[in-house]
Amino acid sequence: MVRVCFLAVLVFCTCCYSRAQQRVLPKQMSFLPTPKANSIFYNDTFYNGSMAYRKLFYNTKDPQIIELYKKHQINKVLGSALGAAGSIALTVGVIYASGNHQNISRGTGWAMLGSGLVAAITGGYLIKCSTSNLLFATYYFNKRYTNPKASIGISGDGVSFVVKL
Repeated sequence: MVRVCFLAVLVFCTCCYSRAQQRVLPKQMSFLPTPKANSIFYNDTFYNGSMAYRKLFYNTKDPQIIELYKKHQINKVLGSALGAAGSIALTVGVIYASGNHQNISRGTGWAMLGSGLVAAITGGYLIKCSTSNLLFATYYFNKRYTNPKASIGISGDGVSFVVKL
């Protein structure tokens, strides 16, 4: 009975502090972290993948946003490659460390197992860094390009007030 009550309280507390939906503000870029591929929602359009991100970020001609996009791409590619190589080395290391193979010693199998584990963890970390770079790029975009700008201009007809959204 105590376990059921504890579990019910835990589920209730988790539900109270979680949010099922992310707020999408108009005229702002929203980063949506999804399990398969990250998405950016901007001006009623979903952007997925490298080509869409490149088009979106290179149109700003902002070097900081473009640099964050490039870091995202590099970390994503290196993280995926290290993750794949690490999982293969981990599998081969387990096979060689646990079996009796005439050509390969158990020490080599343990070394492959350890290096595969390190490579897989490093690959996961780089993929996490690539996601944060994309999140920072959307943050800088919103900070610089979605705030309304007001200015006062003087022309031949007189003084004018311009608001650029």
